[in-house]
Order: sequence, then structure tokens, then C-alpha cells
Amino acid sequence: MSSTIKITKVKVPRMLEAGGAADLDCEWKEDSDQMYSVKWYQGAHEFYRYTPSGRDPVQVFEIPTLDVERERSWGGSVRIANVTIGAEGPFHCEVSADGPTFHTASDSAEMKVVDLPDGGPMVKGVKTMYKVGDWVDLRCVSRRSRPPATLSFTLNSKPVHIGWMEPQNNYNDTEGLTISSRQLHFTLLPDMLRHGEARVRCAAQIPGTLYHQTSDGVLTILSPYHASVRDAAGRVSDPPYHVVLAALQMMMMMVMSRL
Repeated sequence: MSSTIKITKVKVPRMLEAGGAADLDCEWKEDSDQMYSVKWYQGAHEFYRYTPSGRDPVQVFEIPTLDVERERSWGGSVRIANVTIGAEGPFHCEVSADGPTFHTASDSAEMKVVDLPDGGPMVKGVKTMYKVGDWVDLRCVSRRSRPPATLSFTLNSKPVHIGWMEPQNNYNDTEGLTISSRQLHFTLLPDMLRHGEARVRCAAQIPGTLYHQTSDGVLTILSPYHASVRDAAGRVSDPPYHVVLAALQMMMMMVMSRL
């Protein structure tokens, strides 16, 4: 004999941030049966029960993965808070009918729990000064998260050559969180410079969430010509533009000859 009590909706958030709160909702159709109780389970653990005929209609059971806000829960609607990553997985609603049938219906929905990094990524390995032709070796690190952040680089707001980047490394810790890092290597050439510097940006993104943060590393160029120039009156001035340009061209030729 089929059940005459049917669940019509089980609503849980598709994704929730660790430490956050959310509303769960279970709706049903009674037909000829009358509802006796509604129960909510996270995995195999019951954490909420509503029995309207009971002396205390709402019962809350402590489980390690979440808290229930009792004053904001009633019927098939439950407010959960302080959710941990252990709460990820199926949430079950179970509706039981009163006698004489005692029919039971159940349905479930999946929830993912994300733990976002505490802040943006960090660009490491930037030197105080660079010269044209220097080898640039940088590393971008994204803090602990779940799932891991995806890392990418730009140079002066343009995507870098894919051959400059090493594959991303993800390191899992004992709490199920991941530290992500990625290396970037290239030779600093004159056409990469904008007003005497080059700007490397690392972006960290977690797909499906609102998390997208960046961090910049500024590569500052050491002047290729340091000798002061004195005019006829003996005053010190900066070297003429054509002298600086000639020095840059000479350095470029030296770099190209080594390739």
C-alpha cells in the first residue's frame, strides 16, 4: 500500500559558508492521513523533531556539525547556525503520519559547505629592485580554504603566457582545508615596463562562490645609468634621454645574444 502522506518540497541551501546560518524547509501533503511528526537529519543524525501533539512540540538534538536556533524553528522549517564543513552532504526530512496508518515519507537534498580564505592571496619572491634581463621567480599563495582556490596571473593587466606558469599545487591540512600555491617564471624584458615598473597580479577564485580576490607584486627597475652628468656650469643633472635609451638598447642586445 502506498503512503498517503507525501513530501512536496525539501529546501536547503545549495552552498553555505562554514560558520554561517541558513533556513531549511520541508513541506508535505497529508491527503487522508494526518501528520504526527516531522524530523530532520544531517546524514544519519537526527537534529530536529516537531510533534504538534506533544507537551513540547519542538525537540532539538545536539550534533557536532551544526546548531539549531530553537526560537526560529517551527513545523517543518528549521534555522541552523554555526555550520561546520562536516555538515556537507544530504539533509533528510522525514514526515510520519498518525495512526492507524503510521505511514512515513522521506526526501533529501544536498548541501555543500565552503570555507573561504581569510583574506586575499599573497605574491611572494618580489625583489627590491630589478634590471632588464633579470629572471623573475614569483609564487602566489592562497590561504586555507575548502574547496581550494584557483590561481592565475596577469602582467600589466594582461594574462601571462601559459608556459610561464607551473601547475598549481594544493596542500591539504589535517582539518580538511587546502593551501594553494602557483609559481611564475619569466625574463624581464624592456617591453614589459610601464613607467619603470611591471605589475604582476595574482587572482584567487573559488568557483560557485562570491570569492574573487587579487594581490599585486610590483617589479621596480633599477636605472641602467647611474653616473651623474655636469653641465658647463658644474651643475649635476640626470643623464640625457638618448644616453639612457642607448644603455637600455645595449642591455637588450646582450640579453638577446644569450637566448
